[in-house]
Amino acid sequence: MATPQVSEDDIIRQLATEIRILEGSVNALQSRLEIVRAAVSEVTIAHDTLVGLKQLQDGDTVLVPVGAGSHIRMSIADSKKLVMGIGAGAAMEKNVDASVEDLKNRLQDLEKARTSIQQQLEQTVGRYQQDRDALEGMLQQRETAAKKPN
Repeated sequence: MATPQVSEDDIIRQLATEIRILEGSVNALQSRLEIVRAAVSEVTIAHDTLVGLKQLQDGDTVLVPVGAGSHIRMSIADSKKLVMGIGAGAAMEKNVDASVEDLKNRLQDLEKARTSIQQQLEQTVGRYQQDRDALEGMLQQRETAAKKPN
């Protein structure tokens, strides 16, 4: 049984379609990567703040950011415990050491996710470039063949 011949036009259309799909994948992966980077930044700030809190004592005065470059002066009531978000909008009181450890674990998980997404992005961009090069080569061959006199 003979296999059907795939025309050059079909291959060009297939490559163009795959390129559009890969562009969407690249954009989605870049968005996910930015979200993970923002989360890494936020967790790092929280971690570093809690490490600093461990050095304070009850009654010490600190400046607390409230947004837009503004801060308020506050006194530490309890330097050993804090209220920490545990997900799904819930929070619980925890000691500082356990919270620092939790944040360290979150950072490790986020770094694994960042590495995985970065690898996927690099593979997708490589495939995208490969398909673009193939499509450009086919179109250039077609243009060259059309210019040749018979």
